[in-house]
Amino acid sequence: MKRAHALQDLSREHHEALVLARRACATAADPHGLDVQAQRAHLLERWAEQFAPHFQLEEQTLLPALERAGLHEPVATALAQHACLREMIERVRQGDVLALAPWGDAMAIHVRFEERTLFPLAQSVFEPSELTDVMKPSASHPSSST
Repeated sequence: MKRAHALQDLSREHHEALVLARRACATAADPHGLDVQAQRAHLLERWAEQFAPHFQLEEQTLLPALERAGLHEPVATALAQHACLREMIERVRQGDVLALAPWGDAMAIHVRFEERTLFPLAQSVFEPSELTDVMKPSASHPSSST
């Protein structure tokens, strides 16, 4: 299914999320390696600049709209995954490099869920113009200008 225009920025961010997830898992495989702290710092930077706002945007726009449409279970799944990823990133922020691999695994699972389940559901529930209206706050999202 072709991704609706209103969801394309979020989908593009998912690609970077998968790259970071793979790097986090690879870095965790050698927790005493030289680049562990550099990878940790990069992950935390990207989290603050891109993925925390990405989650916030979904939680303020798409997820409430899907909830109103009666899609309670997938919304609950997305919110639970967001909470889990936030908890794991906090462990990474506190210096727990062993949390890198679980974060990477959880992020990959989350991206697959959104791309394979949540976004297709949104596209089946909303007409393209409705989805554009649902996602309106994305104009203030950091990646919306790219």
